[in-house]
Amino acid sequence: MIKKRSWSWAVSLIVLLALITSGCGAQPVISVNNGGDNTAAPSSASPVIQPTEKPSSTKTPSKDKQLAVHFIDVGQGGSQLIVSPSGKTMLIDAGNNDKEAWIVQYLQQQNIKKIDILIGTHPDADHIGGLDAVIDNFEIGKFYMPKIQANTKTFEDVLLAAKKKKLKVATAKSGLELEFDKQVDVTMIAPINEYKDTNEMSAVVRLEYGKTSFLLTGDAESKSEADMLAAGIALNADVLLVSHHGSKTSTSDAFLKAVKPTYAVIQSGKDNKYGHPAGEVLERLKKKKIKVHRNDLEGSIIFTSNGEDIKITTVKTKDNSSSSTATMKPSTSSEKPDSGKEATAIKAIKASASIDQSAPQQNAAVTVTVKVTDDQKQPVKGAKIKLVLAYKSKDSEYEATTDKEGNATLSFQIGRAATGFKVNGTITATYGKLSATAKTSFIPQ
Repeated sequence: MIKKRSWSWAVSLIVLLALITSGCGAQPVISVNNGGDNTAAPSSASPVIQPTEKPSSTKTPSKDKQLAVHFIDVGQGGSQLIVSPSGKTMLIDAGNNDKEAWIVQYLQQQNIKKIDILIGTHPDADHIGGLDAVIDNFEIGKFYMPKIQANTKTFEDVLLAAKKKKLKVATAKSGLELEFDKQVDVTMIAPINEYKDTNEMSAVVRLEYGKTSFLLTGDAESKSEADMLAAGIALNADVLLVSHHGSKTSTSDAFLKAVKPTYAVIQSGKDNKYGHPAGEVLERLKKKKIKVHRNDLEGSIIFTSNGEDIKITTVKTKDNSSSSTATMKPSTSSEKPDSGKEATAIKAIKASASIDQSAPQQNAAVTVTVKVTDDQKQPVKGAKIKLVLAYKSKDSEYEATTDKEGNATLSFQIGRAATGFKVNGTITATYGKLSATAKTSFIPQ
């Protein structure tokens, strides 16, 4: 017969052994890796990345299925397509207005019928210009944009397209866990605060599949980066989308140290007027031995992950432009491409403008009509129009595209503009490499 005291001791021993073998105890603490530089990645045609030791998802990836992240070549703009292991899709941005046909065609080439999650990182035209075409041509699940507006025709077109499809625009902000795929963690980590600058308000998304991760940054700049660092958010990623097309206002040393990427992708157009990517940003990446891929040099760049390692392929764009590729050519669009036979056949263009109210009342709706013709006085279809209105306190920009009659209308509400102050409007029309300007004005009453 076992004595009561001995039985109690035996039970305690059994419980203790059970705790040890079951791994109970304190949970591991996951922190951002702020270590030193990465080693250089292999330089083979289709390199395989062995990710550095980083926090990994608790979800076990299916080795026979892969996550694909496409950095689509849209010239001077941004767009990323994510296809999950189970076939779910996410599109972040869609390039500028003149790339909307190309975006639609690219998605169709991937046999995509539905965009489960659509994100407009911020309201700048080079990121949301093609979103209205995507909304028009595909079934859309959830749609996110940050809580900031823009007085542009491009922004208005996106909202109208969403309204037509009865899509609710959810607020893109830090702290959102997006329902995408059971095997992929998707977190929106910015914007953390509210900023006046539209770039700083960019939605920043982090993807994690198994031991691999991606950080997609939109046009987030130094203030947003500093707030992400201060918040202690996990920023580490194997692949970093370099923010703002490689502008010097982003991608600080401190931010790179926290992200510690093996690869960086820069989405910018060839010979763009902004000088992107900035030399100092390229130097920072070089010093940290981060392998850089660029749309302007390589075309569209596709990363595929099985949860353990990442492979890279590229779709070279013909002549390093964004108007066509050898394997994926844009479908015929109502808008003309930036470069092509039709654009180069025209030797010059001319722009003229008229305004429906030269002395509008406060809060009135005003419409400017722009006409673009070629050197043969024929209407030019597909010319890009930008109207800049110089109000007393700030400038406002509006964008449109000419129709088959060569006309473009830009409507806006003047709000409570300064009474008696002459608001001058500068109009720029571009078609391929050709451009023309026109003027308009009004005086609020």
